Amino acid sequence: MAFAEDDAATILARILAEKGTLSSSELARVEGAASAGRVLALTTILAEKGLLNDGDLARLAQASGTRQSAEPVRFVLASGTSQAPAGTPRAAAPESAPPVTAQSRLPLTLYGTVLFNAFYNTALTNIEDIPLVAGKQGSDPFGNDKNFGMTARQSRLGMRYQGPLLGGARLGGQVEVDFLGGKAAFGNGINMDLIRLRLALGRLDWKHFSLVAGQDWSIFAPLNPTTLAEFAIPGLSASGNPWIRMPQIRAEFRDDLSDRTKIQFQLAAVDPDMGDYNTAVFSSGRTPGIGERGRFPGIESRLGLTTRASERDFSFGVSSHYARGKNVGNIGPNVIQTGVDSWGIALDYTLPLAKRLILTGEWFEGRALGIFSVSTGQAILPVGTAGEHGVESRGGWSQAQFNFNPKWQMNLAYGIDADRNRNLRTGDRNKNQTYTGNIIYKYSPNVNLSVEWRRFLTNWKNQQFANEIGDHINLGIAYIF
Repeated sequence: MAFAEDDAATILARILAEKGTLSSSELARVEGAASAGRVLALTTILAEKGLLNDGDLARLAQASGTRQSAEPVRFVLASGTSQAPAGTPRAAAPESAPPVTAQSRLPLTLYGTVLFNAFYNTALTNIEDIPLVAGKQGSDPFGNDKNFGMTARQSRLGMRYQGPLLGGARLGGQVEVDFLGGKAAFGNGINMDLIRLRLALGRLDWKHFSLVAGQDWSIFAPLNPTTLAEFAIPGLSASGNPWIRMPQIRAEFRDDLSDRTKIQFQLAAVDPDMGDYNTAVFSSGRTPGIGERGRFPGIESRLGLTTRASERDFSFGVSSHYARGKNVGNIGPNVIQTGVDSWGIALDYTLPLAKRLILTGEWFEGRALGIFSVSTGQAILPVGTAGEHGVESRGGWSQAQFNFNPKWQMNLAYGIDADRNRNLRTGDRNKNQTYTGNIIYKYSPNVNLSVEWRRFLTNWKNQQFANEIGDHINLGIAYIF
């Protein structure tokens, strides 16, 4: 097999992969980058895994002055025109190729994943290609309980900006999109997938402090399982994995408690949306939702601790979420308003128990967490019902990742989302469980293949006859650039 040029970043990435710190796909990102970009690729991955914080990255950037430690990919935006990125992908770009520069000389790094998925379902599900829950047994009179399809709409594109020093802080930003925004309204629009905004943020990073504003991942329950079958919607969503990317203003504080232990505290004011947006109505505007009627931003916080032992980094975190809203409805001729307190507390952990085994997961408990895909579709029930103040839920997930070598990885995971029966109506979903396993193979530095099996067990309050078990089988082929 042909390896990337053996520079220091590549050798270090292989060592980390052998120790289980990097997955095969992450090693592929480093090896697939141009030689001048492998340091940037490696530091980005380590930051995403929490091994390097924003202060560490700011120190690296400051050490290199205004010049990046790795030359980023740049593109042209000519006045009044739009031009696609020039040249070949980074992995195949010759070292002698001339640089492509932006008109304003902004250091912009382009990245993305082109992902193809083929899938087969044995039961009715809420989403055909990225199912989260099984439908009620026998609820489809046409017998559409089994189906097969293909899609590329989980592909994503992104751009990172690493700017100059501003008031002693490193200026940065990120924009990321995928194609899960719906289908074009044409007779043949089934494969004309629309762009969906994932991330859009700017940040200022000092050594021990950062400010972030824009749409970013929530700091409440921040981890996700590893999967190419659920790439646009995180794995085990609606089965114990709370997640959302939301508009926010966030402050981050970090420090070293010792040579081996680091601490981080994050505090954010977030969009108070509670997940009651009416997707059946499409318009250029919308009326305020339950959370927005609370007239105050939501508040989130997280305290994280990373400690090094046996040459491996163990991470733990506790996070919280709170937002206040108003539920409005009619009881007879009267308009009723009632308060809703959306709250949650979560624990997360990353435990590299052995050289080739990493255990990760989360546990949570809360109420009215629909925006986080908890109690999906029924987190706040109509006025006059037992769940009018929000449905209480608890659950979590755990994943065992086996890194056999830099090319082969296996992930086994389980998640559960259980709602309190006292908040539900007869026929509401009260439990959703998912078992999943996948094997990921790095065919080449830029191509990953995966096979995944997922089983859903979905239960309904006082309707045991409707409980359903469904299987989802998925083949994924990803080109990473």
